[in-house]
Amino acid sequence: MSTALSGPAKEIGQQLKAGAELHFDFYNQHKANGAAAIELQVLDDGYEPHRTVTNVRKLVYENKVDALFGVMGTPTSYAIKPILEHSKVPLLMPYTGAEFLQNAHTFNVFNLRTSYNKEAQDIIRYFVDEQKLKRVALLIQADEFGLTVEQSLTKALAERGFKPVVITRFRRNTDDIERALEQAQRHKIEGLAMVGTYKPLSKFINHAMEVGLETQYATVSFASSNELFARLRGKPKVLVTEVVPDPAICKGKLCDSFREAVHNTTLSHNEQVFEGYLNAYLLTTAIQQCDLPIASDCLLNALQHELEYNAVIREVFMLQPGQKKLPVYRSFFQ
Repeated sequence: MSTALSGPAKEIGQQLKAGAELHFDFYNQHKANGAAAIELQVLDDGYEPHRTVTNVRKLVYENKVDALFGVMGTPTSYAIKPILEHSKVPLLMPYTGAEFLQNAHTFNVFNLRTSYNKEAQDIIRYFVDEQKLKRVALLIQADEFGLTVEQSLTKALAERGFKPVVITRFRRNTDDIERALEQAQRHKIEGLAMVGTYKPLSKFINHAMEVGLETQYATVSFASSNELFARLRGKPKVLVTEVVPDPAICKGKLCDSFREAVHNTTLSHNEQVFEGYLNAYLLTTAIQQCDLPIASDCLLNALQHELEYNAVIREVFMLQPGQKKLPVYRSFFQ
């Protein structure tokens, strides 16, 4: 696992790691005799692609890992694409809904979360179809993450006969949003779809409230609703699309197990910890179907089989019989 354990997006990576370890530790303690144990090797990349490449080279070529698990981010995942294609080591449950990972043909990947395209569609559905907004602008992180979600947002607007009123940008791993805010103030905006992490987005919203920019806000799950909402002041109207249900209230055996596991820790019942936990659960169920040493093909097939037929995991997402596409959920701050 290469993820952000430091830097301005560290809370996301730390929580994904903690959630995964919560279940891996339980599995290793209770696994059957002779069953494969799981060792999670975690390296910090600070959400910087060049550091992800260095980490993944070490994990794949020196440490000879069986799989890459829970890699965080679109630009970071894109940067390791050549390594994935060369090594054929599978990329499992990346923390991104980027389109290039949804239908990959040149490397092995398994996604548990739904696509950013589906999240973007839900944001525009909320703004235009439900809230009847007509003047929607975009605030975009200037990298592969921003670009892939921007394309989906723009397409969803075009399908409804609209274009973004203005598209503003900021650099990854910075909160340099002043110029973007100045641009937004020059236009009459009713809704702002944002792509980025919790620090720059919360700073933008707070400053926009201070200067009297009245608009509604929405962003995709990567931002981390828990961390974003904790940093907001006043009462802005903010929607965050989610790829897992609210773990504090969801129903099902796995939801109950997660809440019980978290109860004796300092972790919170948030979506990032829960997503890491679900990722680990699905992986442990899949590896039990494969002989040692575990072949990539067996692991990928087992993961897909578990997602389609494991009643415990399907119960979490409330999937109907035959339903394969994962849903989008919503969190609100208002």
